Amino acid sequence: MAGRIPQVFIDELLERTDLVELIQRYVPLKKSGHEFAACCPFHGEKTPSFFVSPRKQFYHCFGCGAHGTAISFLMEHENLSFPEAIELLAEWAGLEVPRDAESPGAEPTGHLFAALDAAMTFYVEQLKTTPSAITYLKDRGIDGNTARDYAIGWAPPAPDNLVRALRDRFSTEDLVQAGLIARRDDGTLRDRFRARILFPIRDRRGRVTGFGGRLIEPGEPKYLNSPESTVFHKGHTVYGLFEARRAETRLEELVVTEGYMDVVSLAQAGFHRAVACMGTALTRSHLDLLFRQVPKLVLCFDGDAAGRRAAWRSIEQALPVMQGMREVRVLFLPEGDDPDSLVRREGLDGWRERLDGAAVLSETLMRLLAERHPLQTAEGRSRFAHEAVTLIRSVTDPLFRGQLSELVAEQTHSPAARIETMLDDDSEPRPTRSPARTASAARANSGAPNQLWGALLTRMVQLPQSPWDAAEIQRLAETDTRAARILSAILERIATVPNISTARLLEHFRDESFFERLAALASLPLGDESPELSVEIALDSAERLFREYSRDRLRSLSAAARPLTPEEIQELKRLQTTLSRKGRTG
Repeated sequence: MAGRIPQVFIDELLERTDLVELIQRYVPLKKSGHEFAACCPFHGEKTPSFFVSPRKQFYHCFGCGAHGTAISFLMEHENLSFPEAIELLAEWAGLEVPRDAESPGAEPTGHLFAALDAAMTFYVEQLKTTPSAITYLKDRGIDGNTARDYAIGWAPPAPDNLVRALRDRFSTEDLVQAGLIARRDDGTLRDRFRARILFPIRDRRGRVTGFGGRLIEPGEPKYLNSPESTVFHKGHTVYGLFEARRAETRLEELVVTEGYMDVVSLAQAGFHRAVACMGTALTRSHLDLLFRQVPKLVLCFDGDAAGRRAAWRSIEQALPVMQGMREVRVLFLPEGDDPDSLVRREGLDGWRERLDGAAVLSETLMRLLAERHPLQTAEGRSRFAHEAVTLIRSVTDPLFRGQLSELVAEQTHSPAARIETMLDDDSEPRPTRSPARTASAARANSGAPNQLWGALLTRMVQLPQSPWDAAEIQRLAETDTRAARILSAILERIATVPNISTARLLEHFRDESFFERLAALASLPLGDESPELSVEIALDSAERLFREYSRDRLRSLSAAARPLTPEEIQELKRLQTTLSRKGRTG
């Protein structure tokens, strides 16, 4: 996307944007040393862990891990695309966004949002004049205020009511792209939603992106969602999130249910922290979206076999994203019940009591594993451990990974060290390796080169104005490795833009595969390290990396099974000379 807007304009826009002032529009910031602190706007917390650096023009939350530039902040907080965030920043700065002549602008979506909003208004008005739909909602315990808050509507049964209502304001193509109408095989048009209660799905800005429809008479399919479109993606969409954020000033927990009526019925009872996936299984994208809002989730499932299968799939998705202060609990409901029926029968207090009894993720995992592999026999304990290890291998948080390993050891009456050995032994395929490949893998798994690259690039990204034209870094950038190519690109950008900030450096690489890696490095704390010490550490890391590269290259040339070319012989001599000299650390 970034290529469609000239990079020079993005640079100017970031130069004119003060990140502290921008974030002050959303949350109050307080001075904290050289930075500013606040309670994170992306998840609920009582102690500030969200910090903004004026020097770097970069923010980072130590609680949920959110980080980025002014553009990233607007994209995350306002649920904007990259071009939309640029447009908003430009509007505030009094600038007009130019476009590269050879590249079209991002596909406009304003007309789709307008069509969807008009459809919502139409459906809401239709509900007011449809007694059968009103009676259905009242029988489900939904009153007029809740229907208004969630903009619940009604799609008439005739095939073209919406087409006729909107065709003077929107083109047929707009309505098709918005997922509101469809073309029959004979070319005629029909409304997508007919004879259904409609629930508009809104993004974090409150814009309608699609609809979910429910039949009130017998028929199939009982539930129908908008099709995938430019603005609606089921796997990345959560129903009720906008309404939850609007109702609760500071969300700390969300409850994930299965359907629209669960969310609306809970809101009717006074519980405004429920959301629902769009008729799909919970995905990692859903979890990432929700964890950007709150640190705690409760996942609700039916207590039958289907509910347990759904819980298992959700746990598989949740394990890789568990880190830091994140928490997932699982609530199994009585068979035949859902949140809607429970809250109507037991009331809000009963519902909250059930939530208090939800089990933590680790406990639920052990329970489901024990149901699959009973622990009364050695064979069952072995199968339990092997399947558990397969799941634990996806956990990225080392502390949580260790805790799960200890639980598996306890459940299977095995030494903890044995479970750890299983994790290590099975962490990669076991094909026969040559001695050279085995040695190379051992060096790679030591982590030292990666740590050195991290130390170097972290300081270059965070202090791009420092003198990075030193010989140690220049010669490392000329080596033939992927990391060196990233280093070379950073050096070129720093040399091109004097006094570049961290934010401007990062935004230059937004479309590159290594963008997120650099953004993560920009958020790492350097403590009380002075700029001079940072440069010294970076140069020392570059020196060590170059010597390691030289050793590997020397081994490769020395072990060649064919005669070396004259160029390779000269390279061999240069490498021997390089390694005979003492480095910066001796």
